Amino acid sequence: MCFPTPDGCDEELVGPLYARSLGASSYYGLFTTPRFARLHGELACTRCPPPAHQDGTFFGNVNESAVVRHDLHYHFTARYIRIVPLAWNPRGKIGLRLGLYGCPVRHTLLRRRRRHLVPLPARGQPEPVGRVRLQLQDGGERGAPAALRGRPGRLRDARAAGGASAAAHEPGSPIQPRPGHTTVSAGGVLNDQHWHYVRVDRFGRDVNFTLDGYVQRFVLNGDFERLNLDGEMFIGGLVRAAQKNLAYRHNFRGCMENVIFNRVNIADLAVRRHSRITFEGKVAFRCLDPVPHPINFGGPHNFVQVPGFPRRGRLAVSFRFRTWDLTGLLLFSRLGDRLGHVELMLSEGQVNVSIAQSGRKKLQFAAGYRLNDGFWHEVNFAAQENHAVISIDDVEGAEVRVSYPLLIRTGTSYFFGGCPKPATRWGCHSNQTAFHGCMELLKVDGQLVNLTLVEGRRLGHYAEVLFDTCGITDRCSPNMCEHDGRCYQSWDDFICYCELTGYKGETCHQPLYKESCEAYRLSGKTSGNFTIDPDGSGPLKPFVVYCDIRENRAWTVVRHDRLWTTRVTGSSMERPFLGAVQYWNASWEEVSALANASQHCEQWIEFSCYNSRLLNTAGGYPYSFWIGRNEEQHFYWGGSQPGIQRCACGLDRSCVDPALFCNCDADQPQWRTDKGLLTFVDHLPVTQVVVGDTNRSTSEAQFFLRPLRCYGDRNSWNTISFHTGAALRFPPIRANHSLDVSFYFRTSAPSGVFLENMGGPYCQWRRPYVRVELNTSRDVVFAFDVGNGDENLTVHSDDFEFNDDEWHLVRAEINVKQARLRVDHRPWVLRPMPLQTYIWLEYDQPLYVGSAELKRRPFVGCLRAMRLNGVTLNLEGRANASEGTSPNCTGRCAHPRFPCFHGGRCVERYSYYTCDCDLTAFDGPYCNHDIGGFFEPGTWMRYNLQSALRSAAREFSHMLSRPVPGYEPGYIPGYDTPGYVPGYHGPGYRLPDYPRPGRPVPGYRGPVYNVTGEEVSFSFSTHSAPAILLYVSSFVGDYMAVLIKDDGTLQLRYQLGTSPYVYQLTTRPVTDGQPHSVNITRVYRNLFIQVDYFPLSEQKFSLLVDSQLDSPKALYLGRVMETGVIDPEIQRYNTPGFSGCLSGVRFNNVAPLKTHFRAPRPVTTELAEALRVQGELSESNCGAMPRLVSEVPPELDPWYLPPDFPYYHDDGWVAILLGFLVAFLLLGDIWLLLAGSAHPKDAPPHQVWPLAVAKPHGVEKGPSAASIPAAARGE
Repeated sequence: MCFPTPDGCDEELVGPLYARSLGASSYYGLFTTPRFARLHGELACTRCPPPAHQDGTFFGNVNESAVVRHDLHYHFTARYIRIVPLAWNPRGKIGLRLGLYGCPVRHTLLRRRRRHLVPLPARGQPEPVGRVRLQLQDGGERGAPAALRGRPGRLRDARAAGGASAAAHEPGSPIQPRPGHTTVSAGGVLNDQHWHYVRVDRFGRDVNFTLDGYVQRFVLNGDFERLNLDGEMFIGGLVRAAQKNLAYRHNFRGCMENVIFNRVNIADLAVRRHSRITFEGKVAFRCLDPVPHPINFGGPHNFVQVPGFPRRGRLAVSFRFRTWDLTGLLLFSRLGDRLGHVELMLSEGQVNVSIAQSGRKKLQFAAGYRLNDGFWHEVNFAAQENHAVISIDDVEGAEVRVSYPLLIRTGTSYFFGGCPKPATRWGCHSNQTAFHGCMELLKVDGQLVNLTLVEGRRLGHYAEVLFDTCGITDRCSPNMCEHDGRCYQSWDDFICYCELTGYKGETCHQPLYKESCEAYRLSGKTSGNFTIDPDGSGPLKPFVVYCDIRENRAWTVVRHDRLWTTRVTGSSMERPFLGAVQYWNASWEEVSALANASQHCEQWIEFSCYNSRLLNTAGGYPYSFWIGRNEEQHFYWGGSQPGIQRCACGLDRSCVDPALFCNCDADQPQWRTDKGLLTFVDHLPVTQVVVGDTNRSTSEAQFFLRPLRCYGDRNSWNTISFHTGAALRFPPIRANHSLDVSFYFRTSAPSGVFLENMGGPYCQWRRPYVRVELNTSRDVVFAFDVGNGDENLTVHSDDFEFNDDEWHLVRAEINVKQARLRVDHRPWVLRPMPLQTYIWLEYDQPLYVGSAELKRRPFVGCLRAMRLNGVTLNLEGRANASEGTSPNCTGRCAHPRFPCFHGGRCVERYSYYTCDCDLTAFDGPYCNHDIGGFFEPGTWMRYNLQSALRSAAREFSHMLSRPVPGYEPGYIPGYDTPGYVPGYHGPGYRLPDYPRPGRPVPGYRGPVYNVTGEEVSFSFSTHSAPAILLYVSSFVGDYMAVLIKDDGTLQLRYQLGTSPYVYQLTTRPVTDGQPHSVNITRVYRNLFIQVDYFPLSEQKFSLLVDSQLDSPKALYLGRVMETGVIDPEIQRYNTPGFSGCLSGVRFNNVAPLKTHFRAPRPVTTELAEALRVQGELSESNCGAMPRLVSEVPPELDPWYLPPDFPYYHDDGWVAILLGFLVAFLLLGDIWLLLAGSAHPKDAPPHQVWPLAVAKPHGVEKGPSAASIPAAARGE
């Protein structure tokens, strides 16, 4: 370990750290530690080598006793550890104890210099499994560290090409010379003087290529499953005879260690000079670490200024640099005698030279190409009178010479990497941005700059640079750009170019095309060729299909190369014909994803035969069959069903031979055909057709396959309902570096967790996680911790609540660049990720859907179409009624325990339900409690209908000005619109009470009065007649009245237009003091009437009667106190007024009694204007019994105990004592009875009644008329 100090590092406090493979570390705190310990290097006063690449920062502990453990994702091998404190202890004290955990590593080193080493392993049989692993330190040039060759010339090699590692395999093929050649590249900057771990594992044709922990998986080309490597193995290079098969023929220059092939340590054999190891050239067994002195330029205004020799006639500068940036100032120097200045700058990946002199035209020229590739490049520049020359990397032919009138006098200062601020003070005037990268080996006027003196500020000046280190980071290895996106990087960031990939976004993760033709239909497209992406952001590529778009559905048509007849002869069961079906523009996996996401798929298959059998028997192995999804063999043919080995004719016994199940099984010398549709979607598409009985001289078979046709989307309506605190468990997320989540939710609950996935602890108490939840009724939150602490994104709604029992779409995404969240069509909420963020979204705990871990904060409602990285979770398949979940979105309102009476609206709560009684004249849990009032003689109520109309108009205008939830201008409601359910309305569905997304505003049903009809209902009880029960007046003389005549009968009177209408509601008196109910509904000229429990009667107005009650004015109860002209018949029955009880009064959506008794206190001005009461009016239910006994649901009853609640009785002895006591009393009663019957003479003179017989009572009379009001008043 090394910790550089100003006064040297000669004090040995900690012994040398031997190389070990480290997998974890811990931080301990100690208050008594006074300072950091000074650590020493391997050699006295030598500087540390450049630090290895590190992807993150480790958090320490917060007190002196806690231990913070960090488990590394990839183990690394190190000998030197640099500790860089990044944050100060807020408590003001500092201390450190560090523990590293790992295993000792045994090193067997090989050092090569342009020669090669040739070990000869033992010859053996071809092997299906092969493993090669080694560690290398590249010397800066391309070359092959290891290669293996077999007898037929098959070759496998691992090489470092220009700093990038590559693996090439050629397992061969029996048909063509080189069809099995496979080349895969990984890594970026390997010539960084660090050790790199390379491993190649082969399992048949499957290969895992590992570079520094990053695994790249691929499948070998060719047909061989085994690799015959019984020839030679080369380490460090190849002989010339073997180099003809390699693209890179350079031998490796650098160091290697622990070269192991199939558990044989080749390097160890070489060190021990094994007899079968052959050497060529000089091979050393010790690797000397280079001691470079690079300078790291990483600040916005970084620079290094060194002095030069002034007034010389020749300017000569050289240096080495590496960078990712396209632009940056490399060198600036002002010439002497004020002749001008010289600039070397990096522009578009090449070095531009600019020499400006006063009074002369500026000289500009360029050299090099793509110098921003991250590798070291050497620049040599010289200028003298009338000549300038620049060379890059000493490459022959790359030197650029320019002849131009120049006058050179060297200046006093040279600025590398940028200009200091302010420029006037330093004399460095350049418009170029600062250089970001690394430099080394700076030479000025032929002299190497002593960077040790520069660092000690004893030579020149510098700012915002680091010495003896190069912090360049390869952010494109591994490539974070998905779906073959191209990665371009700079010093502190990278950019993904997604052109021609079919994807977009920061990391090319978001699909550019829709998932199916159905989605194009819903967006208004017509038939044609479209590109679809069935798995969304998944790994499968989009492809082109034909969409046959019709009015009610869209067919997706995928064509292939078997649309025409294929003739087959000469095949047998031992050597069958394999007719592979190659779909246009798509692979089998991509077409299978389309079928898997479709509601219905079909494919026509037709098989014709001449003296050729198809199945022959229903139980034996068939001669011919077809292969579908997942390479599964299927023995049923078109028109038949899965699971039975038959053709279409075998189902209805219509085959040529009734004893067989296919026409072709008759094996006749004439053409027969078996054809039909394959419709089982889980078996489609057809990928191969296997024909095996055409090897006879007269046998022949023909088949053809029509295009695959699919429609529908079964993923979008994969729905589940959560009724109680339930949770679904799925396998953990394995998303690597990017994750996107999308789903629809529908709920009336104020909060709940939609999904959560927790990982193992990465700190003492911290765990990585990802969670999407409804935090409040107006906030949807995407929370996560990927190692940088808790982060959350919130979408807040100001205009409506998310728990409005409508569908809402949630989309969340996180990658190394940013995290974002969107609900419906609201703007995205973005959160940029910190620079140098490296996330690994692979968890080891189950994914919870419907709640957090351990069923905390459960969600109650419906979820559908939940997708993670394009994969749809099968929510319906996990539904279990016993655990509180059910398929489809069905809540308690579908089958309520008790319905909502009197027009009450059932409000779905999924775990329970409530009844909305706002638009009724009743209250109670089921809208079954009457709200009424007792009217004293002379008491009346007036309700101003115009006030209600004005209030409704104001509410309606506010509703129109309010943005509709989920609405976006120009958007056509479709399957992804919240609240839009094509062709389906769930149980209990009704028109909404306010505008919903995707629905027209005229669907609103508020208290707006309809002049073409009325709905009137009420109950009453009285003993007095005549009386006006209900009266509706208007401004034009129209009215409606329900009154009690002098004889006690009930009458309905309408005045619509000029002709009155009178209808006798009852023929018997209703003044019996009993409750009576009246329901009246008018629709134009149709009148529906029901009184009490009598049958519903329908009446029709004559054509002379108008159909509208124009300009309603007021509603009166008990008595009419209207000004102006009143119908004489109404005036006749208006005195002395109603005396009795009225309840449940409702006129359209106006409930005056409920408004009066349930109005909030204090009464508002608007309510006081609308409602007026004269006389004494007290609340009463008029003796009405509720429609049912209200039962409190178990979910709302805090004292509810389930039937299986264990209850243990501990009062058994009390029951025994009570039993004896009751028995004793019964015996005493029996003895008294017997004693009384034995002495009748002791009875009194009047008649004696036995004790066991009750004395008869007289017939009970009903209450008097005078007592009824008092009783009613007391109820």
